Amino acid sequence: MTKPKLPSSGGSYSSVARQVSLAIECSRAQKAVFDQFFEETTGFGALPFTMPDPTTDGWPLLADDGAPLLTTAGQPILLARQWLCLFGRETPQETLRGVTFRIAFSVSVMP
Repeated sequence: MTKPKLPSSGGSYSSVARQVSLAIECSRAQKAVFDQFFEETTGFGALPFTMPDPTTDGWPLLADDGAPLLTTAGQPILLARQWLCLFGRETPQETLRGVTFRIAFSVSVMP
């Protein structure tokens, strides 16, 4: 079995990671969860992880007229999409705002 040939544009093609800047507002307890995730799960940002795509995941699927599509039970059908990510080069930046924390960071979204 042979692989199908892709159209050639005369040059080589390679996918590139997309850089996305994010920020979260969290309580002290939520900050502890984020810190543990960053340090232990991703090895201080060196290992990949998956996360819901904030621009798609959980949003309703819409018909051409913009109305949400519903299940037979009348519930909206929600979109689902995951990103495969790596943390950016800079470590997450924290800002204390009263009793909450703002954590700003960037991720590389893999193609």
